[in-house]
Amino acid sequence: MWRTVIVTKGEKLTLRDNWLVVYSDNNEQCVPLGDIYSVVIDNRAALVSVSLMAALAEANIHVIFCDSKHTPTALMLPMNTHYKPFGVIKRQLGLSDEFKAVLWQRIVKQKLTNQIICLKLAGINTDEIKPIEEMISEVLPNDKTNREAAAAKRYFIALFGNSFRRIKDDVTNAALNYGYAIIRSAVAKTLVAYGYNCVLGIHHINEQNAYNLADDMMEPLRPLVDLWVDNSRDDLFEELTKTNRRDLVDLVNVPIKMGKKKTRVRYAIDKYISSLTSAIEKNDPGLLQLPTLIQIDEMFEDDEDG
Repeated sequence: MWRTVIVTKGEKLTLRDNWLVVYSDNNEQCVPLGDIYSVVIDNRAALVSVSLMAALAEANIHVIFCDSKHTPTALMLPMNTHYKPFGVIKRQLGLSDEFKAVLWQRIVKQKLTNQIICLKLAGINTDEIKPIEEMISEVLPNDKTNREAAAAKRYFIALFGNSFRRIKDDVTNAALNYGYAIIRSAVAKTLVAYGYNCVLGIHHINEQNAYNLADDMMEPLRPLVDLWVDNSRDDLFEELTKTNRRDLVDLVNVPIKMGKKKTRVRYAIDKYISSLTSAIEKNDPGLLQLPTLIQIDEMFEDDEDG
């Protein structure tokens, strides 16, 4: 199984014979690049060599940089990982409004479906879930009636209580933001690998956002983070601990369903984005395969690990 390397104490990161080497307190730790999925640098004092950064990019490894509050704040993605990126971008630019509207409708419906599964797994009363279930059938192309936002208001209060607000600066929101950033980075990495330009979104069109498409595609995966936060209430205090952050980073390795099969989130993301390509090439939004939330199982074993 590929690993995410989290650097919290390293003084220097460099490359040696295709291995990542982290020097810390007169010690060194080495990891072969072939075993790495991503690197999280959560130490502002760390020095990183250019040769290492180039090698990580060549190995299709994305790097996440954190700020002084340990929040992911920057992302390095590999470039030129697809053999025909210009052709992919031309197809992106040529997508019709009707196609994007139906695609977004399907994405929102699956997000709401996963939110409902999250609430059920969290043991929430059926009466609080029913209004969100009713909204799924009300989602129109391009979500014209904004059922996504209406469901979110009910969803977060049902999951985290009447006093919860997404704008609050508290540990619950810190955990949500951290987890979302990790999922977003994994989706962005996969989109780039398939030749997509993340600026060109389906629904998100913010001119100041370099990851509009990643923000579109990650929506059905957000409830995975929400479920972890609910499951981890007893372990969340005033601020995120190293263990909290490590577990959130590891969400890419927990199981989720694609069709009838359980697979790790990072494999599911690859299938998800691959199906987006099929949907675009065949002009059929119905070909988009969407991930379905299941209970988090850190002991899950995946045949695809080899």
